[in-house]
Amino acid sequence: MSAAAPDPATGPCPDGTARPAEDHLRLHAARALEALVRHGTDLSVESVHDARTSLRRLRAAVRTVPALVEDPFAADAALQEVALALGAVRDVDVLAELLLPAADALVPVEDAEPARALLGRELAARRGAALSALGHAAGTPRWRQAESLLDDWARTPPPLPALDAARVLEHAEEVTDRRLAAAGADPAALHRARKAAKRWRYTAELLIADPAAPARHRRAEELQELLGRIQDLEIARGLLDELRADDAGSGAGHAGRATITVEPAALRGLAMLRRALAARQRDLISAVAARTDRSRPESPRVRDATRGSAAPRGPDDCPAPGR
Repeated sequence: MSAAAPDPATGPCPDGTARPAEDHLRLHAARALEALVRHGTDLSVESVHDARTSLRRLRAAVRTVPALVEDPFAADAALQEVALALGAVRDVDVLAELLLPAADALVPVEDAEPARALLGRELAARRGAALSALGHAAGTPRWRQAESLLDDWARTPPPLPALDAARVLEHAEEVTDRRLAAAGADPAALHRARKAAKRWRYTAELLIADPAAPARHRRAEELQELLGRIQDLEIARGLLDELRADDAGSGAGHAGRATITVEPAALRGLAMLRRALAARQRDLISAVAARTDRSRPESPRVRDATRGSAAPRGPDDCPAPGR
């Protein structure tokens, strides 16, 4: 989605100084924990978004610095289970934020209104199903483990062990650059590059006290936002294709719901909307390609550091902490 207003939980302290890593962990643990204890139907769009992004930041912290927890793989798996359950809700919210205004802006009114009504029914049903699944996920062993970890960190976050922050940040940027260079115009590959950009951004937030972190954070955030818009459009196109295929097929509807007669105007609106979003996505992919062509040259520090035998790696191609 487009860039949101600055988040006080991710930027510097109110006095402009760098936020300590422990405060970063405490803030995001508390924000995620709030959603976990309020996992019912009263979860707002904003609370789901905040909790999901906070869980992503905490997972990035565990993966970047496994020494923060006794069992990093178990901790990451627990946080991931909760993040996936919340993510299913958030994905529907993102589609609603993208598709409903786009239908009004990009489709003639006679087709936009029935298309918007169809999308509204579908998205409401999907959000209800996602909230129901979220309720079933609450109370599982991994959910309880994640809740316990978040409660501990919200009270007393672990101190950040000594590590070469500059090298960790450099490596996170390198991973992003490699994935981006290899992605071309493939949305799936660009999505993998986006995941690397998110890790780079969240690592820079965790290590914001390092002098190089603020500039790297800005670059990572800009790239993540651009790649995020491409991915949002890919998901939106997939939903539009699914709805049109449902109508052309048995008419059973998504997830086996009862047959609903779809107006021809709604289908015309969906088709027109898909074409407009596909064009928008192509423009954004071209912008990424232009950015990649202007990519920075490899720094001497990285060339020297990577010459010879490879440095030990941790989860997801991240360097082992302190190396």
